[in-house]
Amino acid sequence: MLEKMPQHKLAMNPKSYRMAHPVYSKNVCEDIKVTHKKPEGVKDTLVRFSIQATRKAFDVVSGYDPKKLDERGWMNRVIFLETIAGVPGMIGGMQRHLRSLRTLERDHGWIHHLLQEAENERMHLFFFLRLRNPGILYRLIIALG
Repeated sequence: MLEKMPQHKLAMNPKSYRMAHPVYSKNVCEDIKVTHKKPEGVKDTLVRFSIQATRKAFDVVSGYDPKKLDERGWMNRVIFLETIAGVPGMIGGMQRHLRSLRTLERDHGWIHHLLQEAENERMHLFFFLRLRNPGILYRLIIALG
């Protein structure tokens, strides 16, 4: 099983607090095949339904219609997505941190990993905010979200 896994090297800055991340070659990335597994059983079907319902709700809230969406509409959709996307990493990191303090046990790097994911989503948000350059009202709505 392990021989089928893609080979990679680790890139790490020794002065950074962040964890090392794998760097894959172009050939390995091009060999990836997109597959879909059909749901098996009640749990898989329930999870698939909940994911589809979440996606549909996001499409309705963000006004998704690919035929009618202009550049401004796409930017609003992406900013809305990036605003929401940073929340799970931050909440997960905080929850792991508090559990580690409560149980007095090491976390073995999960806190940094989750916070790094939240930071990554925050950087995406800042990038798209720079492209959209929204006004004070739009920024206030994002902050309240």
